[in-house]
Amino acid sequence: MDTLGSPEQLKQEAMVLFGRGAYVEALAVLETAVSAYAAQGDEAGEGEMLNNMGVIYRVRGDWEAAVSALQKASAIFARLDDINRQAQTSANLGDLYAAQKRRDEAARSYSQAAALFAQQGDSLKQSQVLRALSLLRLRQGRWLEAMLRMEESLSAAPRLGVGRWLFRGLLRFALGLLGGR
Repeated sequence: MDTLGSPEQLKQEAMVLFGRGAYVEALAVLETAVSAYAAQGDEAGEGEMLNNMGVIYRVRGDWEAAVSALQKASAIFARLDDINRQAQTSANLGDLYAAQKRRDEAARSYSQAAALFAQQGDSLKQSQVLRALSLLRLRQGRWLEAMLRMEESLSAAPRLGVGRWLFRGLLRFALGLLGGR
């Protein structure tokens, strides 16, 4: 297969289109990339394209198509034991469910993503997902749980600046007073 029509080239083209806001065109290119990766027997590439499609569908508000694409990607990554990509897909599902106000499903997806990122030793992404979970719980009025997840997020972060270090200390103090720790 020549470089122009290679799955990798299609992926790059789709990302450029996505960056321009040309979502319909990006989706069409990604669908072609999915087929190209499948023809090469590259399930990981196929899953990555489905994950990208799920993100674009979410941005467009096409919830059903987004869930379908992300769940297919997640199943591929689970079958391949690709924990990092499975975690990314779970985080994307969390974002999707949060946008739909399906908060319990969002929390499950974020929790799964955080656990998978922790398993991989990716503390930065683990911290980011825990922060998203904290904000979700805050919007639900579940203050104690929001504080606990934010403290976990800050503790997982690879580096804390002075401000975040102080904030974590205040959170720990407050949690101690509230009996959360």
